[in-house]
Amino acid sequence: MTGYSFEEYVSDIRAIVAEESETKAITDRIKPLALKLASDPSWFEDKYRYTDPDQGVGLHLLHEEENHDLAVFAIAWAPGRGVDAHNHKTWAVVSGIEGQEHETNYDRRDDGSKSGFADLVATKEETLYPGTAVCCLPNDIHSVRNNGDKVAVSLHTYGRHLNHTGRSTFDVDAKTETPLILKIEE
Repeated sequence: MTGYSFEEYVSDIRAIVAEESETKAITDRIKPLALKLASDPSWFEDKYRYTDPDQGVGLHLLHEEENHDLAVFAIAWAPGRGVDAHNHKTWAVVSGIEGQEHETNYDRRDDGSKSGFADLVATKEETLYPGTAVCCLPNDIHSVRNNGDKVAVSLHTYGRHLNHTGRSTFDVDAKTETPLILKIEE
């Protein structure tokens, strides 16, 4: 019996996006496929465990359409490191591969009309493990931190490459919003 290949996954995502117009329908259909791929080690390489020492995270681009749509990453998180509150401004499906990632979700209280200002309140926390997955909608805001003692790796599928969405990071205490661009591993 052969596994579920990375090429099949990309092909399936393309088909889903072509068939669906609602963001939630897209993420709901991709979620079980992401879980299936994340559980198949045949495509996974050791280099996907690398984390940039400055960022504390390693973003390994596995696929991106020419127009920057349908980006798939293996993202590695160093123990105790992560990304503060941020949005994606695109849909996302994240499935655990190794280790654990703690996610805190936030609601935005302000209307976003004051440049550089954001008033966020934490609403929900959960930890992502291998065999679990979460979906994010374009306006969702969350933080991610590896709360384990070894590198955590997860499969991230986005409607658009993260550095092409105009996304933001937030300082919850200072109530600020700034642009977020992360280094992508070659």
